[in-house]
Amino acid sequence: MTTSLVVPNMKRIILALVLFTLVFVSCSSDSVNGVWVLTEWNVNNGFDINNDGIINTNILNEIECVNNETLVFDSKGVVTSNNTFNPSIDIVLVNGTSNNYVFNVECDEEGVISFATTYTINGNEVLISDRVATVNGNKLSRVFVDAIKIYNEDLTEIIASKDLTLVYTKQ
Repeated sequence: MTTSLVVPNMKRIILALVLFTLVFVSCSSDSVNGVWVLTEWNVNNGFDINNDGIINTNILNEIECVNNETLVFDSKGVVTSNNTFNPSIDIVLVNGTSNNYVFNVECDEEGVISFATTYTINGNEVLISDRVATVNGNKLSRVFVDAIKIYNEDLTEIIASKDLTLVYTKQ
């Protein structure tokens, strides 16, 4: 008789765990689904590219390139972007200095790069084409290691590099 009481209780526990898992997974997916707009292009310690005397870690505040980049996550595990933000920024350290830079910025006005790929969710991490993004509230961050290159004055050698963190805000 004890066995018959344990089995129904185990079934209830298993059912509760399955329901909890389904609710958790669907809530995680729902938190990513939708449109995310690129709002920050961050570099540690920042730069004063526009020579206004203010150093910004968010490069979007320093350049005048048009930014329409969005990521659109659907419920089927596909993320798309129809407008990518891809300016060309040459950063040159002036010889004999440790923080005096010359900048050459070219906005990408030739066309639009689009993509579609799959994504998966694991807790607060979203795997997009083998790259991890982190979700924190309504912000999604993607880090590109050593993406910003700093050159010598002759542009013949990379003398340093910095990580670039893209931050998207959910709409």
